[in-house]
Amino acid sequence: MAEITFDLRFDGRTLPVRVEVPGGPARPVDLLPVLHEINGKLIEAAAGDRQVSCQAGCGACCRQIVPISETEARYLADLVAALPDERRRRVIARFGEVLRALAESGMLARLGSEQADWHQLGLDYFRLGIACPFLEDESCSIHPHRPASCREYLVTSPAANCASPTADNIAMVELPAKMSRVLNRFSDGRGDAPARWMALPLLLEWAAEHCRDPQPVLPGAELLRNFMNRLVGRV
Repeated sequence: MAEITFDLRFDGRTLPVRVEVPGGPARPVDLLPVLHEINGKLIEAAAGDRQVSCQAGCGACCRQIVPISETEARYLADLVAALPDERRRRVIARFGEVLRALAESGMLARLGSEQADWHQLGLDYFRLGIACPFLEDESCSIHPHRPASCREYLVTSPAANCASPTADNIAMVELPAKMSRVLNRFSDGRGDAPARWMALPLLLEWAAEHCRDPQPVLPGAELLRNFMNRLVGRV
C-alpha cells in the first residue's frame, strides 16, 4: 500500500486527507474502500454540527431506487459471493423476491427503458414499498460497504418524515460534490466513460453477465488522482 496525502478544498474550506491506496496496479473496484473513506470525511464536514436523523432501524430510504455504478455493482457482487453460505443464500433469495415484485408491478420494464421519466419513476418506485435486498430488520446489513448514493442521502428533518418524503418536509445535507456522479463515469479508471448506472436490485444479474469483462488496470495513485480531479471539476 502507498500513503497519499492531499487537501480537499470546497466552500472556502480545506479538508486534509490521508489515505492508503494500492501500491501497484489496481482496478477501479479496488479503489472503492478508499473512496468510501474519503466520502465519509467529506460528508462529515458538510454536515458540520447538524444532527443527522438517519440511524439504524429507520429504513424508509431503503425503499427508494438506489442507483449504483458498474464499479459498485462489481464490488457488491464480490461482497455477496464472499458471504457465508447460509447468509449468501438468503441474500440471493431476497434479490429474487425483489426482482419478481418489480416485474409483477411493471417497474422492472420501466427500469430498463431509456425513455423513462426518472423523477416520476422514483416516486412510483417508492410507493411500491419494496425494500432493498440488503435491508434486514429495517437496518442496512452491508452498512460499511453501502453504495455512494446511500452515503450521500442524509437528512436533518425528523426521521418520521421520510415515510412520505416531499420537498417541504425533508431537509437534506447538501454536499459540495457527489462521488456517486463520478463513479457513474469511472468504469474506465479515468472518468471519461459514458455515465451509466443501474438500480441496485439488478446488480447480481448484471454481474453474472459482465463479471468476465476486462477492467482497466492503472497504478493506485493514478486511479485516485483521476477520480479526485473529476470530483473537484478538473479536466
